[in-house]
Amino acid sequence: MDTNSNLKSSMTRAALYKGISILLSLIYVPVVLNYLGDYKYGVWATVLSVLSWISYFDLGIGNGLRNRLSEALASDNPKVDARTLVSSAYAILTLVVAAIATVCGLGITLVDWSSLLSAWNVGENLVCIMEISFLGMCFSFVLMLCNNVYYALQKAQIVNLMAVFQQAVMLLSVWMLTLTRTNDLTAVAILYVISNALVYGGFTIVVFVKNRLISPALKFVDKNVAKDLGGLGLKFFIAQIAALILFTTDNLIISNLFGPEQVTIYSTANKVFTVIISLFAALVVPLWSKTTVDFARGDIGEIKRTLSKMLKLFGFAAAGTALLAVLFKPLVALWLGRDLGFTWSLILMMGFYAIIYMWNTIWSQIINGLTLVNFMISVACVQAVVNIPLSIIFATTCGLGIEGVLLGTILTMMISSVSYPIYTYRALSRAERYAGGIGKK
Repeated sequence: MDTNSNLKSSMTRAALYKGISILLSLIYVPVVLNYLGDYKYGVWATVLSVLSWISYFDLGIGNGLRNRLSEALASDNPKVDARTLVSSAYAILTLVVAAIATVCGLGITLVDWSSLLSAWNVGENLVCIMEISFLGMCFSFVLMLCNNVYYALQKAQIVNLMAVFQQAVMLLSVWMLTLTRTNDLTAVAILYVISNALVYGGFTIVVFVKNRLISPALKFVDKNVAKDLGGLGLKFFIAQIAALILFTTDNLIISNLFGPEQVTIYSTANKVFTVIISLFAALVVPLWSKTTVDFARGDIGEIKRTLSKMLKLFGFAAAGTALLAVLFKPLVALWLGRDLGFTWSLILMMGFYAIIYMWNTIWSQIINGLTLVNFMISVACVQAVVNIPLSIIFATTCGLGIEGVLLGTILTMMISSVSYPIYTYRALSRAERYAGGIGKK
């Protein structure tokens, strides 16, 4: 199957699985909200923001593997054997995660989580909840490397299928908890960890049973390959940390400035617009590995043609976002059965945020696929420095509240919205004029 037909197939199934996953997540929110209550749900939403940081603890090794493995699978005479790449990636990631789990596992006990999350009335041991969540996620974290293997195999749809299973397990588990008529946040945290471990563990077994020629083994671990993956991964890691500051600190800022109840309002509004963001991302994510493969084959024209198609798709997504903003209140009333106090300013700004996010997603996939990491790091670091103070100033000094936090994030995202397209077109033009030029920049 050529890359074009493979991309279409991957996009179609990815969108289908993502749609099912989103439906399950939308059902999950009112179930867990009713189980925990507004206050504890706000705390849990903030905890999940902190837990999302763990996805960056691979030091970029996963993304490094994704690019190198895509290149190896696209080449008839790869510089490094695919099995060596996979084995070395799993080996170095296991060591990294073990070290992080040991250090941070001890460090968690020293943090006053009640003060950090502004959750003095949660009525449960937050240190215990964070330990369970963090160490449990570390256990399943190495298993998540299978995501990058699937991406390199140009089977991004399987990653979305995993999300369907994970959401289904969580929904069933929390529904069973509701039968106990308690509101135990610790139990929710335990079930979250278990669902991740079961799903990622199962799909890891499947991918390597079906692709035995790339299955990891100790005898294929190569220190030099691990060093290369680590070097490339470190660049991705720096960009990821900057993105972490940009996209996952809003809940933490709001919780500290305005309390967990306001996090519930903000995160629920974000959840609604995440529906269209996630569907769009599911369609665009295969672009990363396809770009890597097309560039390895020297087909810059195909990269530009694919990019043009994605931009047309963005137009439809932007229109869908505008419609979603108009229908937001009746849809949420139908979904939750009540109004959490959403303002039109928050709704409209969240819609604008979604549009900018989707725009940036297209260009970041191309940039990642071309391994233009140095430029991405520069932009991401500027955004990381600007985002938090800007959000706090708008929220407090300007008196805009949670809308101010979102406005700070939106303005920060505009930096990449402008710079990414300009740099990408320049890089592709150079590549057409000078064969292999991008790889040396």
